[in-house]
Amino acid sequence: MIKAGSSFFHNGKRGIIGAVILLKGVLYAVTVSHLFQEEGDRPIIDGKKFTVTRILKDHGVVLIELPPYTPVKITEFGIPAELELAELINDTRTIHYCRVANSGASLLFLGFQCHDMPAPEDSGSPIVQGGKVIGMMSSETLDTCMGMAVSSKILRSLEV
Repeated sequence: MIKAGSSFFHNGKRGIIGAVILLKGVLYAVTVSHLFQEEGDRPIIDGKKFTVTRILKDHGVVLIELPPYTPVKITEFGIPAELELAELINDTRTIHYCRVANSGASLLFLGFQCHDMPAPEDSGSPIVQGGKVIGMMSSETLDTCMGMAVSSKILRSLEV
């Protein structure tokens, strides 16, 4: 089953699906755009090739179209609570200490413990508060133990 936190592979690199949405009756896996070069790229999810159908560069997001009847779990989005703890969750690890330092219109600014930072292969991981996805990890700054995530406000705006 494809869901937020599932892994995919593209050009020998692992990435993470940040959300699964329904847009105009079509299922999409959503992840970060910096792992892809162009529309038509073919990531592998659960051993099957899928197609990147849209790159939304303004938000750093790509949509990977999923065929009808693909087993998925649609993502439930929440609203970020500033200065509260969250978790970075994917199918290989969980970072339990992730504090939402600031929540803007399109980005979340996150604080991590310096000894437990996201790795490059955690890119796209959902950021979760109260069991709901509030963002999708996009980058980190190791020297400040901070990270940025695409806000659920952007991800929710993609849904229909």
